[in-house]
Amino acid sequence: MGVPVYHGDFYSDDFILNPTQGYADLRALGPVIWMEQQNAYAVTCYNEVVHVLRNPATFISGNGISMNDDVNALLKGSTVNSDGDEHDSRRRVTARPLMPKGIEHLEQYIHETAQALGDRLVDQQTFDAISEFAQILPLSIVIDLVGLDESGRQNMLAWGSAVFDVMDGHNERSQVAFETLVGLRKYLDKYGRAEYLKEGGLARRIFELAPEHGFSEADAAQMMRDYISPSLDTTISASGYMAYFFATHPDQWELLLNNPDLVPNAIEEVVRLTTPIRSFSRYVAEDTEISGTKIEKGSRVMVIYGSANRDETFWDEPDRFDITRNVRKHVGFGHGVHLCMGMHLARREMINLLEAMRTRVARWELNGSPEIQMNNSIRAFSKLPIKITPQ
Repeated sequence: MGVPVYHGDFYSDDFILNPTQGYADLRALGPVIWMEQQNAYAVTCYNEVVHVLRNPATFISGNGISMNDDVNALLKGSTVNSDGDEHDSRRRVTARPLMPKGIEHLEQYIHETAQALGDRLVDQQTFDAISEFAQILPLSIVIDLVGLDESGRQNMLAWGSAVFDVMDGHNERSQVAFETLVGLRKYLDKYGRAEYLKEGGLARRIFELAPEHGFSEADAAQMMRDYISPSLDTTISASGYMAYFFATHPDQWELLLNNPDLVPNAIEEVVRLTTPIRSFSRYVAEDTEISGTKIEKGSRVMVIYGSANRDETFWDEPDRFDITRNVRKHVGFGHGVHLCMGMHLARREMINLLEAMRTRVARWELNGSPEIQMNNSIRAFSKLPIKITPQ
């Protein structure tokens, strides 16, 4: 019996606009399928996704995680595009400042920024939950934290979005994004040196830690991408959907108002149901099998995080937003050795944001039609009109 074939395009407008149905269509074919349009295998169910992510020696990232070789060459040198000892060494440099202890000093600033934002939005009562809510904390904290010069600061959002848009590598969106990333490469070539970076910033810290782990200044410049590229979009995506889910599920907001201890779990449920990063891929380093399906060396396997987080064989009523569910095992931040480096900071930002609104807002409502951001890999709104009722 052959591998089930999906004939649609995972990166099409239709799939991006209707991902829940798209994921269901993929899972209906099976846990391991062939993506005809992408010329790759895909794992669609929770156990198979976790299997791939737990076996990084077989399903490697060092050949890139995009579906396009030119993109993978352009992004070579970042932590996420590395394996084994090289990955571990790079991660010791880039991840250390983002561990819980490394971001403790930010807690007061995050809290105060979130509280001030809550006050402003309650005064307004109507706002765009993307530009006036979801983007505020990441843009004010991460951009300053990374510590680029003014040119870099102005381009971080565009660079971050482009990194995810190039993951297909073949449609018009990815071609435009590729040119944006060429601009990032030129920026790193010119400004990827310690003297251009803010004292105490994360990017500057890379240049201080890199020599201790055997990396050159050129290596450090490439590792800067770990902060520049993925540090904004995922948090903005989840924060926007947080507003959407509570506006469309008033019972869950009422539950949260009466049970403030549920705030951290509510954040995890938002991340599960949103799954900001729809998919990355892995290169198959040796002949292997996934759930009985033979996978040949040299193939690509798409890891569909968004589908795994809605797998009905693993989750009870997976399409339901439930802030009380046991959501510990979601893969919204990835899994295994490539677990999202910035997840601790993202959690602190979203928890503070939700706490600020929980103590001020009686009700959330949609105040118009949301608009979906057309991005190949990030699931997000580009506009989300919201109305809140103050307490």
